[in-house]
Amino acid sequence: MIQAILQRRRTVVTGRLTAALSGTVAVAFLFCAVTATGAVAGKRQKTKARPNIVLVQADDAVVSDLKYMPNVKRLMKRGGTDFSNYFVSYALCCTARTTLLTGQFSHNHGVLSNFRSNDGGYYTFRDLPGRRNQKNSLGPWLKRAGYRTALIGKYLNEYGALDRTEVPPGWNRWVGLLDNSTYDYYNYALNIDGKVRYYGDPEYARAQLDLATSVINEPAGSFPELMAKFRTVFQPFDYFGWQREKDYTMDVGGRFAADFVKSSAPRRKPFFLYYSPPGPHAEDTNHIQGLRPGAPGPDPRPPARYRNTFDDVDLPMPPSFNEADVSDKEINLSGLPLLDESQIAEITDNYRGRLGAVKAVDDQVGRIARQVRRAGEMKNTYFIFNSDNGYLQGEHRLRGSKFLPYENSIRVPTLISGPGVKRGKTERGNAIDVDLAPTILDMAGARPGRVMDGVSLLPAAKGKRPIPRRNVLLQAMRPLLKFHTPLTAFDLPFYGVRTHRFKYIHWSFDAIELYDLDNDPDELVNLARNPAWADKIEQLEKVAERLSQCRGSACR
Repeated sequence: MIQAILQRRRTVVTGRLTAALSGTVAVAFLFCAVTATGAVAGKRQKTKARPNIVLVQADDAVVSDLKYMPNVKRLMKRGGTDFSNYFVSYALCCTARTTLLTGQFSHNHGVLSNFRSNDGGYYTFRDLPGRRNQKNSLGPWLKRAGYRTALIGKYLNEYGALDRTEVPPGWNRWVGLLDNSTYDYYNYALNIDGKVRYYGDPEYARAQLDLATSVINEPAGSFPELMAKFRTVFQPFDYFGWQREKDYTMDVGGRFAADFVKSSAPRRKPFFLYYSPPGPHAEDTNHIQGLRPGAPGPDPRPPARYRNTFDDVDLPMPPSFNEADVSDKEINLSGLPLLDESQIAEITDNYRGRLGAVKAVDDQVGRIARQVRRAGEMKNTYFIFNSDNGYLQGEHRLRGSKFLPYENSIRVPTLISGPGVKRGKTERGNAIDVDLAPTILDMAGARPGRVMDGVSLLPAAKGKRPIPRRNVLLQAMRPLLKFHTPLTAFDLPFYGVRTHRFKYIHWSFDAIELYDLDNDPDELVNLARNPAWADKIEQLEKVAERLSQCRGSACR
């Protein structure tokens, strides 16, 4: 029966979902008079009385990282509501961040990967036709509603690769990291309101920007071609720049963020601050892709003040860590070898470095909150902490990964505090990344320019109305890259669904996985090959297929 289901639905996810984008796209992007949550237009409210909003979105943070974030715990966990079952639908930087900016799943917003060569990246979002591009997104909506807006930190992958001085619409203050320097914590470039400023070794930072420009203009068609291009364009092959503490990217961004609050609080307009630090994302992405040897020390590097703080912290090793038997996984994972001692030692070292980066992000949360308090705006400011996606650190034999639909990749920390929000509350209903834009718009009394796929989480945070019981769409519409590198061969497209009990995954090569999360929370036993589960598989296939094409209220 299972094979019959697969035969009936052999359409590969990429082709089927691409087709779904055409023909009905006009419906998805009609201008709404009212948000999906019923928030009224901002012009009906007095501007001065409206709340400020601070969004801190980390990169690749996981739920267990909160243990090492005292400012976030005090301000937003004990002081607000913890959404303990918050999931990202597409666990990849650019797709998830575009979902934040649009309130839509990837099959509706049209950004399908990290790179323009693979139907994703900044320039895809910038150049989409009509009302589908970045002119019709969160920053412009809030600015139009009377907010003073700022983005500080990471925006979308490939941003700045073609024009280093370009500032996206909708932002009064812009301090954007330029690719490929985004992830280097000490050597990078910032576009500050249209002017480029270098931190660390400027020549090294420029080399990273030049690499981004070369790759986007002439995309490689294979890994050997990418390796050859890298060695030609990126001359500092075994050099890793300066390491001056004053340049540490989280601290620099945090200063810009606090300064924005300081300059904004005296004004009549409320402010929206989107502080988007690159931590704790790995720094040396070229090493991760197998392009060059790694730098000495952990990846990522902690600031000097936390260099040895976490030396004695053990790496989490749940039952899924270095999973003993992956033969029941599908062919993209079933051939992964067991991690050896040296690999586990490297993952452990990197984990401790990540904690230092996480603590540095938390320091900036404290810095921003102190500035809000000094301005006398604490009672009129919402704070949100979130991550774009999670991260796999040895689970299922994966040395360092996201993208895939396993729990530590799709479940992320999300907390909200502010006016009327319940303190010390845990909300366990399924929240999804498409909910964040409707939530922010609800806080602001602003309205979107496209139909929202999610719902506002604000009523749940205030204890007025729980999140509706619903299922979570899982999707990856393109492979991570158009060709395989040594560490990305398993990142293949899929669609699926996570219910409160089950997880169902339908891979693009027509294989399926099924997990009973109540009895197997670590996803160790794939039930899809057991005929006793055929009826459940057929049921979940219908749900997943429907959600993978849903729009607006049909997604909720």
